[in-house]
Amino acid sequence: MRNTSIGLAVLLQILVLGYMVGEREHILRNGKIIYLRTAPIDPRDLFRGDYVRLNYEISNISARNLPRGDATGLAKGSKVYVILTENSNGLYELGHVSPTEPPTGIYLAGRSLYDFRHRMTGHSLRLKYGIEAYFVQQGKGRQIEQRLGNRNQLQIPLEMQIAVGRNGKAVIKGHRWSPIGMGLNVLRSPPPDRQRTTEPLSAKLALTLANASEAPLALIILPNNCSFSLESSQTAKGEWVLADNPCQPARPNEEDVLVLKPGEEKIFEIDLADTRWFVRTENASPVEVGTLEWSEQFRLIYRPPDEAASRHLEDRDLIWHGYLPTRAFHGRGRID
Repeated sequence: MRNTSIGLAVLLQILVLGYMVGEREHILRNGKIIYLRTAPIDPRDLFRGDYVRLNYEISNISARNLPRGDATGLAKGSKVYVILTENSNGLYELGHVSPTEPPTGIYLAGRSLYDFRHRMTGHSLRLKYGIEAYFVQQGKGRQIEQRLGNRNQLQIPLEMQIAVGRNGKAVIKGHRWSPIGMGLNVLRSPPPDRQRTTEPLSAKLALTLANASEAPLALIILPNNCSFSLESSQTAKGEWVLADNPCQPARPNEEDVLVLKPGEEKIFEIDLADTRWFVRTENASPVEVGTLEWSEQFRLIYRPPDEAASRHLEDRDLIWHGYLPTRAFHGRGRID
C-alpha cells in the first residue's frame, strides 16, 4: 500500500511537470509576441552563472497607478492583472492594473511579492510575472553584463521578447537591445550645509544619449530641452509635476533633428536649480527639487514627438520614437 501511494505521488508530479512544459510550449508557439523593456538599474547583481535576473519597468508599480476602490491593499501572493498598451517599436508599457482578469486586451498576470497597503506612501507594488530569469548560453552572461553597462557608464536597456498566453501567463522567447543607450552623471552637487551657502540647492546633471545600433539614428531635441520631462519615480511620496512647464505639443523643425552615427553620443546638461525644473504638488507652491526629502526621487524621460508629428521631416525614417527613462535620482544629485 505504501509503495502504491509513493508511486501515485511520483506519477502526479510527472503529470504536473508535463502539463507545465506543454503549457509553456503552447504559449511559445501560439502566444502574442510583445517586447518589454528592463528597468534602468545597476546590473552588478543580475548574473548568476548562465542566467540573468531581470527587473522590468512594470515590476514596480506606483500606488498612484493602482485602483483603490474599497480595497486597502494586497496580501503577499495576491494575483493582479497588468493591462499593457503598445508604444513604438513593438514595446509595451503599463496601461492600468486590475484585480480581476480583463475580458480583452494584452495583459500579464502578476503576483505581489510583499504585503502592500495603499496608505503606505512611498511604497510601490512589487510584482513577479514568472519571467524574471533568462537563461543564456554558457559564457554569454558576461557579454550581456558588459553591454548593459554599470551605474556610472552608458547603459543600454534589454528589450525582452515575451510570448503572452490568453490567461496572462508569459514566457521569455528571446531578447534584443534598445537602439538608444542612456547615461546619467552628476556635474555639480550642492554643499552639505545648505543653510550657509549661496550655491544652488539642486544638482546639475549630464544626460547622455547614444546611438547603440549599427545604423544612423535620429533624435528630436526640441528647444528649451522640451524633449525631456521630469517625472516622479514609483517610490516618491508626492505626486510631483513641473510647476511651470514651458513645453507644449509642437511641430518639430529640421533644425531640431540630431542624426547620430553608430556609436556617437550627445550630452545634455540639465541644471535642476533652473526654474524650468521646479515642481509642485496639487494646490502647493513651486519648490526646487533639491530641497525635498531624500525619499522624493525623480527620473528624466526622453520623449520626442510622435511619428505623426514628424512625417514632414527629411530624416523621418531615421527618427527613434518612444520614451526612455533615466535611473532614479534625488534633486541633490544622489543617483539610485
